[in-house]
Amino acid sequence: MLRVTDEQWELIRKHFPKEHIPDDRPERKPIPAREILEAVLWILNTDAQWHMLPQSFPNYKTVHRCFQQWCESEVIRAALTELANVFREEGSMHESERYIDAKFASAKGGGDEIGPTRRGKGVKIMAIVDRHGLPLAATTHAANHHEVTLVQLTFDCYMIEAKPENLIGDRRTTAIRSARPYVPRARR
Repeated sequence: MLRVTDEQWELIRKHFPKEHIPDDRPERKPIPAREILEAVLWILNTDAQWHMLPQSFPNYKTVHRCFQQWCESEVIRAALTELANVFREEGSMHESERYIDAKFASAKGGGDEIGPTRRGKGVKIMAIVDRHGLPLAATTHAANHHEVTLVQLTFDCYMIEAKPENLIGDRRTTAIRSARPYVPRARR
């Protein structure tokens, strides 16, 4: 499991805002941002649903709310970019290989970025990580696009300057590396 060390936390703590407690809720105690970040990292590494967050972490609703706020204000991106660059400078992040994969998430309610597929309405979440599981890029797209077409869009959100020498993924994701253009097969 990915845990934030004390040294890493000291590097990125400036990115995380202090939680504001409304005056009408004085009984509510602020939860340290580091605990919320470690809960988010647990979710990202295990691919579990939010409600499956272990009780050793803060309440999953609080974690999810903070995660959404941090994504909107790009706090997560700034912190992970700084960590990735520090790892790169220390030599603990090898730039030779990265891993990429996509996951389908159903979205029955719909929305602007939802695409119909054979599996129903949904989105594709695509991520690039290093060999330790540190996220270096993550994007969401309508699910009716093939994964090959989403690889370059995911690289557009890549958080560090150096691009990997090898991109490792499954057959659907890495077909972009072949010389011939992708041609969809006719359905039987």
